[in-house]
Amino acid sequence: LHFFVHFFISLFLSSFLIKSALDIDECEFSKEDLSDMIYTVKLVFNQKLLCSYDSRLGKYVGYDEYGIRNAEHYNNQTWKMKQRKEELETICRANARLYIKSEKRKVPPVVTVRSNSKARYGQLTTLECHAYDFYPQAINVTWLLDGSEVTGDVVSTEFMDNGDWSYQMHSYLELVLHRGVPVSCRVEHSGLEEPLVTLW
Repeated sequence: LHFFVHFFISLFLSSFLIKSALDIDECEFSKEDLSDMIYTVKLVFNQKLLCSYDSRLGKYVGYDEYGIRNAEHYNNQTWKMKQRKEELETICRANARLYIKSEKRKVPPVVTVRSNSKARYGQLTTLECHAYDFYPQAINVTWLLDGSEVTGDVVSTEFMDNGDWSYQMHSYLELVLHRGVPVSCRVEHSGLEEPLVTLW
């Protein structure tokens, strides 16, 4: 897994010239215990890689004249080398733990089914199925008429991000209701042990 952090910094190309450059922090790991975490910091100027820090080497390596000078300069800064070692924990491992925790988090949806107006048998009615406050985002909402899946009469489905790491989904079914023919909304989500079927 990869994630990136970008910073703009100032790079001294000579004693009188200061240019804008991009400092790209990358964290890479494949094991859930993060024991194989690799932290790299790439210094890019004008879309060209000048030098980079690699936590496996514990130092900067330069790739051209300016990059080699910058790498030597950084490698001789004890505080910077200490900072890079600390960032392996504070930037990479700390954020990776949050990422892994959020990936494992499962919150089942709260589901309600209702009609948008007073429903009468034999008349065209719109039913609404609402699934609230679930995580992760992936969800499947289907309508069942007498136990069989309905596709053609689904008017619309709306999906919304709540902005707090939870989501909501709204599905609308337009149909003529008949006595004795049950209508239900089936919701499938990783937070549920089995599909949740809610009768209207």
